[in-house]
Amino acid sequence: MVEEFKNYLKQPHWRRQHKWRRAIWTTMSRVGLTGVHALPMNRRWIDIHRRKMPLKNLDPAFAGMRIIQISDLHYSPVVWARYLRQYMSWVNELEPDLVVVTGDLITGGYRFAEKVSSILSHLKAPHGVICTFGNHDYSMYGRNGSGEGKRRGNHLAKCLSNRGLIVLRNESMQVKASGAKKPLVIVGLDDEWSGHIDPEKGFAGVDANLPIVCLNHNPVNVKELMEYPWQWMLSGHTHGRQVATGRLGRRLYPHRYRHYTHGYYAVAGRHLYVNRGLSYGQRVLDWCRPEVTVFKLVPESAA
Repeated sequence: MVEEFKNYLKQPHWRRQHKWRRAIWTTMSRVGLTGVHALPMNRRWIDIHRRKMPLKNLDPAFAGMRIIQISDLHYSPVVWARYLRQYMSWVNELEPDLVVVTGDLITGGYRFAEKVSSILSHLKAPHGVICTFGNHDYSMYGRNGSGEGKRRGNHLAKCLSNRGLIVLRNESMQVKASGAKKPLVIVGLDDEWSGHIDPEKGFAGVDANLPIVCLNHNPVNVKELMEYPWQWMLSGHTHGRQVATGRLGRRLYPHRYRHYTHGYYAVAGRHLYVNRGLSYGQRVLDWCRPEVTVFKLVPESAA
């Protein structure tokens, strides 16, 4: 009986289960429990969003290159490996050239660092998988400046690197394509909330004449970063919603407002994209569906 139930969950009959699954998620949404991500997800509910990424001075050899962004995995006691692994398979089916993971990989202790690194190591992309950090990656110790938050971040970085993943913490890297005379530059900034962000260090030595994509977990500081020469900024953090959406939230946080919640924004002639993430979203809401974003690089003149 137990095995039959396990098989039922592993191989769900989506059409027959749609009504009761939606009823469950509607109820859980009302009591704030949609952060629980354990069971398989119907791929049709995933928002695989495709858009062009026009870049100035892009070498023609990069035209058509696919960068896939995922964000906010939040691997933890309430976000299970089985839930996240299905996304790795779906991303691989999209045949990315480069994958970027824009923060909040875990929510929890040291043991989740090694496991999420194992999960992400299943991603396949010729130019690699780049990870940057968010506030949850430093845990609750990140904000108070204690050594424990830094140790947790360093441990996560070590686990990721040991699995062959690229970690950028206020660093840049050049992506080179066959036949290209000029590289594509990726700048990965560290977390803003915990105070680890250092854009001066991240952009140090970066040629402003090259096409530059900036990875920055929280888009709240996008205008403060306008002095640096990025063309596109890819962010996450918001899960597609405002800080306070219910009556209680509005009462507790009456003055807090997010200017950038999800999707594309043109900011003073530059491009910001905010990914809704894979976990912790209110999945019953259409605009908070889990998201995988596929960017196709094109020269700005061809956009």
